[in-house]
Amino acid sequence: MSSFPRQGADSAETGAGQQPRLPRKNLLLGATIEAGALRASVRLRNISGSGAMLEGPALPDPGIKLILRRSDIQMGATVVWRVQGRCGVRFDDAGISVEEWVAGARSPSFNGQQGQSRVDAIQGAVRSGAALPAEAPAPSGKGLSLADLDARIAEEVVHVRRLLEDLGEEVAEDPIMLQRHARALQNLDRASQILEHLGAILGASDRVAATEAVKMQELRTRLLRKPNFL
Repeated sequence: MSSFPRQGADSAETGAGQQPRLPRKNLLLGATIEAGALRASVRLRNISGSGAMLEGPALPDPGIKLILRRSDIQMGATVVWRVQGRCGVRFDDAGISVEEWVAGARSPSFNGQQGQSRVDAIQGAVRSGAALPAEAPAPSGKGLSLADLDARIAEEVVHVRRLLEDLGEEVAEDPIMLQRHARALQNLDRASQILEHLGAILGASDRVAATEAVKMQELRTRLLRKPNFL
């Protein structure tokens, strides 16, 4: 039997006179925590609307308050337990959904409603003649050159490559995962290398020359192959 307290994000929230914990989602996502002078990277191992289980080499003691950040989302939380490089935290409020934590961004809302409920609420407000709050305008591509767009696409390719690298490093730290998924990790490393080359090509002023300079022979051959004509 595991020594972790029920292996749950909200393990300290259940008990006599307390509400059952919310359903939790098992995952492996990167995040950061801040607690006083402590600034550390952590991994989210499971999460619900009210709490999460974190994994990392530097974790606060039970009772310590911290700020959990993932991309554009941050939430205050309190450490409930800590055992063997993992800890459970309880969020200060349940205002962020599991889906938003996974995406790292807040979903659009209207009068506190999201998703289809948001659409229904907007339609109801329109039918009743109520004034709708102004929403941030959607980004426009006006004034954006193809060169600028290409540069941003190259940046995103490099960003994805770094995410894959981080994932590979995290999985490789687990001896069991490394043994079971050695081939998959090799493919992940190859995918990261391909993205690195593609990002360099997209960002180059002479893309053909940059392609010819690719050191991965298979990738270079695929990119420079003659077009097939029907």
